[in-house]
Amino acid sequence: MKLSPPGAEDIVSLQDSEKRAELLTISGKFSAARKLLHKLLVAIPVHDYLAISRVYRKIGNTYNQQWQFKTAASFYEKSESALMKVAESEKRWREWIELQIDYCYIVMHLRNIQLFEEKKAQLQPAIEAYGDLSQKARYTYVIFTDMLWKNGWYMLPDETIIICEAIINLAQTERNAHIKITLQNMLAFTFLFRHEYQKARKLSLEILDSISNDGFGEEIVRAYCTICFSYRKERDVEKAKEWTAKAYKGADFGKNQTFKYLMDSITSWIFLKEGDLGKAKKTAKESYHGVIKHRYPFLSFSLLPLIAICIRENKIHKAVQYAFRLLAPNQQKVSDKIYQPLKVAIRYWGKNDIPGAKKFLQDAITVADETGFL
Repeated sequence: MKLSPPGAEDIVSLQDSEKRAELLTISGKFSAARKLLHKLLVAIPVHDYLAISRVYRKIGNTYNQQWQFKTAASFYEKSESALMKVAESEKRWREWIELQIDYCYIVMHLRNIQLFEEKKAQLQPAIEAYGDLSQKARYTYVIFTDMLWKNGWYMLPDETIIICEAIINLAQTERNAHIKITLQNMLAFTFLFRHEYQKARKLSLEILDSISNDGFGEEIVRAYCTICFSYRKERDVEKAKEWTAKAYKGADFGKNQTFKYLMDSITSWIFLKEGDLGKAKKTAKESYHGVIKHRYPFLSFSLLPLIAICIRENKIHKAVQYAFRLLAPNQQKVSDKIYQPLKVAIRYWGKNDIPGAKKFLQDAITVADETGFL
């Protein structure tokens, strides 16, 4: 029996379902989005490989958002296979660009450096030839994140500022508020990682003043996080406490759970400064386990408070375990003035010289506190 091609009403219905799935993904209802997208796969004509590829990619994105990177990769591979059957056209190239950008994100987190470099190199000429503003901005994020990894999230180079400002100016010209806000947040993070805290805070405050929760939920979370970290880095306990309270009240951390773990680390630091070791330890551990679960590269924010607490409790063996974790590769760099005494402390611990280990652990924490890393 020969199947009839879908009519106009069927096509509209499929498009509406796809849009609903996108809204479910944006709102964090990933299981519901996947259920709808799988139904779409059955309804799409078998030879509409472009639509099939797009839906597979969007299923992968739901897993990507939940940091289930290997599962996401399996759907991106299916998306690529379907796309290979599509005749070359601008639409095909646009979908290919979308897929490769999404794929780059998980390849980076899976630490497949060779594949990441290959995809990044393939993307550049395609972006220049076919990319729209949104795709250029998303590719900027790929390059920006690559710089973060290569520089250890520490003292980022001037190039990071240049690429952010270029897309901000382009978005301003084309009156695209979403892309402008996203890149402004990236620029604020850049200033934060360059230890230019006032610039980071100023830009984040401008973002909060210019947008509402409607449609900008994740960008609000990012802006609050930057402001809170800028005060933590400046060792301003009262301001950090004030803005952390505002963040927990005004930001929807369901939009990006990893920022909740980072905010918990700031809360832990506040409790530590106020002398409440019990609450400091509890929130630091919550942050620590969340960051580990999602392989986020900011363990130092929760590990340094935990090391400080263990020293006060005279739990040196545990403090050394945390020091080992802090020295792991693919983590945000901290000052060598912190790394060196930690390494010496581990050597003393290895020789069963617990007092010596404690001394150098304390030296590391003292420097971390004085320089804004704690």
